[in-house]
Amino acid sequence: METAKLFNGLEIHSRVSTVEGPPAIVGRKTPDAYLLDLDVKIQVPKPADTLEELQAADPNVDTALPGLKERLATAKVSNFYHALYQLKVDGVNRQLVRLDQILSRHNFFDCNTILEIKDPNTNRKALLIQSDMDVNADGSDSDRYQEVDGSYLNFQPFTSYRWPKKTNKPSQFLATREEKLTQLSTEFGAKTTTTERKKVLKEQIEELQREIDDLKKFSFLVSKLDPFVVLPGFMLRQPNYPYVPKLGDYVVVLFKGKLYPALLGDVGPSYKIGEASMRISSELDPRSNAYNRPSSNLDITYIVFPGSAEGPPGPPDLKKLHDHCAALLNEVGGYTGDLWMWEDLLAKPPPSPAPTVAASVSASPGASAPASASAPASPSASPSATAAASPRH
Repeated sequence: METAKLFNGLEIHSRVSTVEGPPAIVGRKTPDAYLLDLDVKIQVPKPADTLEELQAADPNVDTALPGLKERLATAKVSNFYHALYQLKVDGVNRQLVRLDQILSRHNFFDCNTILEIKDPNTNRKALLIQSDMDVNADGSDSDRYQEVDGSYLNFQPFTSYRWPKKTNKPSQFLATREEKLTQLSTEFGAKTTTTERKKVLKEQIEELQREIDDLKKFSFLVSKLDPFVVLPGFMLRQPNYPYVPKLGDYVVVLFKGKLYPALLGDVGPSYKIGEASMRISSELDPRSNAYNRPSSNLDITYIVFPGSAEGPPGPPDLKKLHDHCAALLNEVGGYTGDLWMWEDLLAKPPPSPAPTVAASVSASPGASAPASASAPASPSASPSATAAASPRH
């Protein structure tokens, strides 16, 4: 492999140094006589914590959030930021035995800051995260939508945010998993299967059974339909931390001066941050898809409201999502401009009014028309033709 490909974005400084050693017959048996000394030097970035540093990533951040400057006076860099970069460094250390899998430069420097903000008047807490945005294509919900595209690399029909199924409609991803489970179980039970192979099969069978059970019991968010963001898993596993986010918490995504309401709907790898559903990504950039992120720059601001999740989980109520995010923003200094109102892509259009056709009766000469045809039928039973209000953007 080419060295440049091995190091995946790291700057490479290489040289060969020589000193005279013992005879070759001895050098062959001396480990240090022919040595590659691999020294990875990383500059862990300082978190942005001033308005000027935040504006360097997003010049519109203080315009959209007019109360931000005042709240930065008491904000502090979150422990989540330091933990994230420590996890990145630990990951690089582990991957030194497989240099082709080392964390890329892009994914190492994917977080500009994580700040903890608390409004002095309302006591509302918020996490302000500046990052880029990868695209999460996961999720499925056979109750609402049966046409999820599961062909994407690493696609999973699950999201961490889930709720009990409401109908008996089977998941479109159930049959293939049940078929695979049958194949693995048959191989596991065969007399010719070795003990070592059975250990591998047992793990695969248990994992498949868990997935099948989940698909039968639960519905999940759908990336194409639902506006949700993803956070690293470690951030949700700090139960006693006052700023710990939870699944279902409300989030506002800020990009180029526009504000988009969302839910915290999934957890991702603990060494990466900055990810959202295709519904959000395609609104930020119509060209984005599962393989094409809407922004590779650190110009996206995520405002996460810890402890804001309400009620039992369920399909997102987009009107409630909009209104609640507006209220939460007002509790941390307000906002300017429009907060995006998501259109329900599954809403059925109002029925069209039934056409009214006047009855026409031709009477033969000398014959009188039937009494029932003397006037057109009344259209009083037709559906209302009142147009639905257009979504507010």
